[in-house]
Amino acid sequence: MQAHEISRTPQVFISYTHDSDHHCDQVRDFATLLVNNGIVVELDQWATGPRQDWQVWATRFMTSYDYVLVVASEGYRRMGDGNGPADRNLGGQAEAALLRDLLQGDRKTWTAKILPVLLPGQDIEGIPLFLQPYAADRYPIASLTVEGADGLLRTITGQPRHLRPPLGRPLVLPPESGPGAGPS
Repeated sequence: MQAHEISRTPQVFISYTHDSDHHCDQVRDFATLLVNNGIVVELDQWATGPRQDWQVWATRFMTSYDYVLVVASEGYRRMGDGNGPADRNLGGQAEAALLRDLLQGDRKTWTAKILPVLLPGQDIEGIPLFLQPYAADRYPIASLTVEGADGLLRTITGQPRHLRPPLGRPLVLPPESGPGAGPS
């Protein structure tokens, strides 16, 4: 059997809050892992060019790329649930508000496109409630390696861990009584 082939290069936007320098470094390392494995990544730390309107920039990529990876953290949960200070993490607040609106408008499509990611050291408590931390899939990253990110990488690239076997022939069972029944 041949390995599953990817029909096109997947594209992801990474949404996160700037909780600390360490967290931003970890997000950049995670983004680098994805890029090194053939995934197009849009990350604010890599944006270049003239002065940005960050809301327009984020909206463009969040609505046009295949997936939005929401990096769970205490800050993202606060901002995503509307419990953070109004004057902090403004980009995170705007991105979370857009994601809430997109989910409200088309839950089926956006539930499949918004993937909560738990980087090493983070837990489910960092996923905002609007992303259903307990009732929907989440993607824990055990380490910033292909093996550590296996589940997420398989989802993004459409390469399942296990393939469904081909459908067999229908089973025909003889009747236990009546015409055609075997001896009793």
